[in-house]
Amino acid sequence: MRIIAFVAVIALWEYSAGPMNRALFAPPSEVLAAANRQFITERTIWAPIRDSVFVLFVGLGGGLLLGIPLGLVMGRSKRIHFVLDPYVTFLYVIPSVAFVPLLILWLGFNQPFQIALVFESALFPIMINAAAGAQNVEPDLIDGGRSFRASQWQIMRTIVVPASLPFIFAGIRIAFSAAWVGVVVAQMTGALAGLGGMILRAAATFRTADMLVPILVIMAIGVTIHALTTWLHHRLTPWHRPEGNVGA
Repeated sequence: MRIIAFVAVIALWEYSAGPMNRALFAPPSEVLAAANRQFITERTIWAPIRDSVFVLFVGLGGGLLLGIPLGLVMGRSKRIHFVLDPYVTFLYVIPSVAFVPLLILWLGFNQPFQIALVFESALFPIMINAAAGAQNVEPDLIDGGRSFRASQWQIMRTIVVPASLPFIFAGIRIAFSAAWVGVVVAQMTGALAGLGGMILRAAATFRTADMLVPILVIMAIGVTIHALTTWLHHRLTPWHRPEGNVGA
């Protein structure tokens, strides 16, 4: 059924685009020709893909490396949670786009600005979800660890972290979505680099087919990474099946 629906959508797209101005709406056949040119003939898209993926993984990786431990500590320490929670909540509810002018003033238009925006986009969703996971650990599990005279570090490593994994993976999915948006926004408003820069340059010259190719690549990368995180979730937490994203 999915294949039939996909073929029907493509056929309808091709038919609908036929009489329209190509600057407004390009049919799939022209998008395919543009993809062939960008991927194979001229190979102009590979460097932007590399730039965008690099910014994504550096910014997102930094957000995860800092956000997960900070969130777990916030979730287990009432004092730290009391101190940090207002600031985390305040920064989380501010759209990342609002930080763009400030980050440009501090870092300029190039790669450090892009990485900083992606880092900020990913940090707070993962912190909030990791903290929620640590707060929702069954008290009986903690009491069991203490009865065996486990240290706080052992309780955190062997009880809190495994029990928090479903929340952490939910946070990773939210953080990835926000970070991927951050990549595109940063590259459109910065040095016009990467896939975001390709989209903006093609749109400025009304090359709609060339514009749709990087958009489809962004979608494909997003779907692939989302599927990978879901697979890891199933592998690492076989006792839990995600029913929705925490904090969405």
